[in-house]
Amino acid sequence: MRVCWPRDPESLNPVTLPNAYAIQLNNLLYQSLLTVDGTKRRFVPWLATDMPAVRRTDSLTFLSYQLRPEATWDNGRPVLASDVVFSLKVITCPGLPNESLRNTLSFVQDVQLDAQNPRRFTLVCRGYAPEYRTTSGDFPVLPEYLLDPDSLLRQVPLGRLLGGDTTLAKTTAVQAFQQRFNDAAQWRDPRVVRGSGAYQLVSWQVGQRVVLERKPKWWGDALENAAPPLVANPRRLEFHVVPNAATALLAMRRGELDVYPNMPGPDFEQLRKTDSANFHLYSPASYRVVVMEVNTQQAALKEASTRQALAMLVDAQRLMQATQFGLGQRSTSLINPREKWVYHDSLPLRPYSPQNAAALLRQAGWQRGRTGWTRANQTLTPRLFYAAGDRTYETIALLLQQAAREIGLTVSLQPTEAGKLSELRREGQFDLCLRTLYGNPFSYDLRPLLHTGSIGEGGVNRTRFGNDASDRLLDKIVSTEDSTQKVRLLHKLQTVLYQQTPMVALFFEPNRLAVAKRFGNVRPSGLEPGYDLSAFTLLPAARP
Repeated sequence: MRVCWPRDPESLNPVTLPNAYAIQLNNLLYQSLLTVDGTKRRFVPWLATDMPAVRRTDSLTFLSYQLRPEATWDNGRPVLASDVVFSLKVITCPGLPNESLRNTLSFVQDVQLDAQNPRRFTLVCRGYAPEYRTTSGDFPVLPEYLLDPDSLLRQVPLGRLLGGDTTLAKTTAVQAFQQRFNDAAQWRDPRVVRGSGAYQLVSWQVGQRVVLERKPKWWGDALENAAPPLVANPRRLEFHVVPNAATALLAMRRGELDVYPNMPGPDFEQLRKTDSANFHLYSPASYRVVVMEVNTQQAALKEASTRQALAMLVDAQRLMQATQFGLGQRSTSLINPREKWVYHDSLPLRPYSPQNAAALLRQAGWQRGRTGWTRANQTLTPRLFYAAGDRTYETIALLLQQAAREIGLTVSLQPTEAGKLSELRREGQFDLCLRTLYGNPFSYDLRPLLHTGSIGEGGVNRTRFGNDASDRLLDKIVSTEDSTQKVRLLHKLQTVLYQQTPMVALFFEPNRLAVAKRFGNVRPSGLEPGYDLSAFTLLPAARP
């Protein structure tokens, strides 16, 4: 199977996962206790035999898991509860790039092992939230024998790591593990990047190709009548990095690529009109939303009215028609309007109005002069960053620049290589940035994106938005058990984000996917990556 990607995964470190491509590879190499079945839109057991059993007391929740008896590592050793403990130690160890996973699992405060069964364990969690049942199983289980051959973390109590004991960072064992784990070179080494999944890394040519092969002996082969996600049909998986969309389309037509996910709208429409006999074409609605981030800590962008003004310069409806051929869906927030039970449909779609944008700028104290918009010693000349070569972003950027010019505002366009763009966003060196967020219908924990605790080193709150009140709201959404109250809180959050505008949700994209017709069992879905690569089969007519 030859899959087209527009960019590199950046890292194969299983706790970093900087983009969707790294996540896809991680899910082929490693396994978690639970995973998502995209076509069924629900979590299902993976390394675990079943969903966790839940027991509650006044202040604690106990989630009991049983690991599959067939599951083994590549060295033949069984996957045990002790491996789960090791993985949680890695996820909470200080000095590692694990902030996102650490925050996601912050509710876990201990692990109880079963003295009679080394494959059984119980996660002890503070408080209760419905999401615990799925979030608790959604992290990679890692091989200690490869990542910690000297058993350094065995010297460190898990409870102290889970409790955030900062003194552990000074211990010899933790410092030695940090040095080993943070060695970037090992995360391209096929001898190290190996999990319990069906595939193993063969090679990674940065910016060109990542190759995986199916393991000749994989524990899942012992299962009878295995169903997704424990099916692994393709023998070899090649992920080809083709940044230029025209080149990618030509390669598909020539038969040099087999799978092209997230196709640009114009290319998908062209393929549908001229080559539909050679490809399966799918476009299910997705949870992928195109947004414009605003760096709220930039001096010129600190007032909400300035950010609202910039949002009114985006003609989202026109852009959706131009880039999605009418298949997308506009939204007022990061929550998909298809999730009617929680989407705040009382908020109006933000209008495109350069005239109102100018009024809002004046309200924020800006004055339009011969050289643009100024106030005191400031000049408003926002820089708009986006991934170079992405036609959707290019179209959005050009139309925004044109609308801004109508009111005398200069927006400078900054198309940037993906790796460099990630670095600039991390360091806060941008004003505006176009990007795509990948959501799901299972959890509405937006703390990684919006909590002040996620600002800075290791965090992913790139807008630098937040205050004590918004942090409390985000925390309460996660901890609230009552569904009616959760909806009220999520409506309040959507209102806050609408008014404060740290991000502008432009539209949700469809999941445009083209697959060569010699393959079947694609299992397309609206959840990332939008297809089940492991389940693909070669159709009988295409077999040699």
